[in-house]
Amino acid sequence: MSTISEQINTLEQRVSSNEDSVEDLIKRIKLLEKDNANLKDKVDDAENRSRSCNLRFINIPEKSEGRDVIAFMNQLIHSSWTKTTFRRLFPLRGHIDLQLPGLGIQLASHGRSWSSFLACRTRSVYYYLAKVKKELLFHEARVHNFPDFSAELTKRRREFDTVKKTLREMDVNYSMVYPCTLRIDEDGKSRSFRCPADAEQFIRWNETLSSKE
Repeated sequence: MSTISEQINTLEQRVSSNEDSVEDLIKRIKLLEKDNANLKDKVDDAENRSRSCNLRFINIPEKSEGRDVIAFMNQLIHSSWTKTTFRRLFPLRGHIDLQLPGLGIQLASHGRSWSSFLACRTRSVYYYLAKVKKELLFHEARVHNFPDFSAELTKRRREFDTVKKTLREMDVNYSMVYPCTLRIDEDGKSRSFRCPADAEQFIRWNETLSSKE
């Protein structure tokens, strides 16, 4: 009996030791997952900051650029906004994208996705013109344009699409703050949301916004 009791005690100690080891491994795994997620965020942020002066143009017909991409992009922008006070917008370089992140845009036949690098001031002027003019046209067809974010950040920002559509229908001002924060402006006050669910809840429960429906 004493031998069996000793064996049972030994087994219990081993089980307890194994449980402690498993708990320690679980803690280490969670810590590594957290570190990995932080590193991925830093890499994605560095990528997006390196592309901060890029603009993505979608739905440009194939072979429209000819041999000079820069000249074509200048002509495209100026032909749509000829009445503006800004006479020169200089893309520094441009290229055709072989892969297009999911932007939810239907391309016309032979449509292409472009990325064009602009100087910071040029990009700011472009954003202003896009806001005033609303549309960039090429041969009477609309050319969609977006900031050139990474695929991962584009996916995260698209999660707010339903909320933004609701806000537009309610005629409420909003903006997306880099990297992925929705800011709602109402009656001189601003609210920021990093989670689409929180923004949806705010819209449902806020009487001031709901009264505009």
